[in-house]
Amino acid sequence: MFDAIFACWQPPPGSAGLTLTLSFSIRKNGTLMGKPRATFSHMGDDASLNRVFVSSVLEALDKALPMPLSDSMGGAIAGRPLFPRFRCGFETNNLKARRSMQVGDVP
Repeated sequence: MFDAIFACWQPPPGSAGLTLTLSFSIRKNGTLMGKPRATFSHMGDDASLNRVFVSSVLEALDKALPMPLSDSMGGAIAGRPLFPRFRCGFETNNLKARRSMQVGDVP
């Protein structure tokens, strides 16, 4: 499931060091519940690049949804907060997107 979102993400050139963490939930049928919300960001000095970076993250989410979920997976994660972290960094002199995702605990 998480790989599907990240597979759709194309970070813009020049976005090394930028990070955005979203919070959202999906329904049992794989559709988005409400609107995604930024819970953390580390942006640069270029406001235009920051906007393009955020747009690339939201576009990836739009492309990946609705998620194709089995009934059991949909039931297990429906309504639970998800926290994907989209980060670009340098690795061996090449720009490489670093991605991680966590499922939040439900109280």
